[in-house]
Amino acid sequence: MSGIVYYVIDTETTGLSTNYHEITELGIIRCFDRMQLWRQVKCLYPERANFDALAITQKTLADLSNGDDPEQVILASEKFFNEDNLSPAHRCIVGHNISFDRKFLHALWERYGKEFPAHLWLDTMALTRQYLKDTGIEQEHKAKGLKKPSVNLHAACDWAGVKKLSASHNAKVDSRNTYLLYQNLVEEKKINYLPFIKTAVHKVNSFDSERADISDL
Repeated sequence: MSGIVYYVIDTETTGLSTNYHEITELGIIRCFDRMQLWRQVKCLYPERANFDALAITQKTLADLSNGDDPEQVILASEKFFNEDNLSPAHRCIVGHNISFDRKFLHALWERYGKEFPAHLWLDTMALTRQYLKDTGIEQEHKAKGLKKPSVNLHAACDWAGVKKLSASHNAKVDSRNTYLLYQNLVEEKKINYLPFIKTAVHKVNSFDSERADISDL
């Protein structure tokens, strides 16, 4: 797609519900110059945190009170996006299980009466599944009676032969690993990513507040 700028995003949250839980970290990488924005987000309702989510991200309840105010994170993110001088229709957000991140991003922007400034979305989890299908790995598992190959971020990097930066589970590292995975699948593995780009235009008061999908995380 010509005229499209790609951004890799990863979020960490206090749980699964966009109605109840919050973003604790936001990592954004602008692909064309590999610049990264990372913010720890101060939670307004730390008492709502799911303890399983805290264990995954290795955070304490006290940690949730640290970071930048959510509105300041939004302003910093919008400034970062606007450096491309493009409209939301020309921005594509790349992420691993991106529907999870999209719902939380839409919910955060919605709370401050704003629309998230990107309309296009691309899931590296779907690209990984296509790679496993193209290489016969998925069929091999099926023939042996094995479960479908895991395509969580760390497994996906392993399947693609991507050297992960760290085993840590945080938005700074995971956005970088997602960027490396995306570059590998598109540039080295030559996966045709264009059919996987989806449009999800955010309109205030219309965000999807359903329970976010964490299958295969």
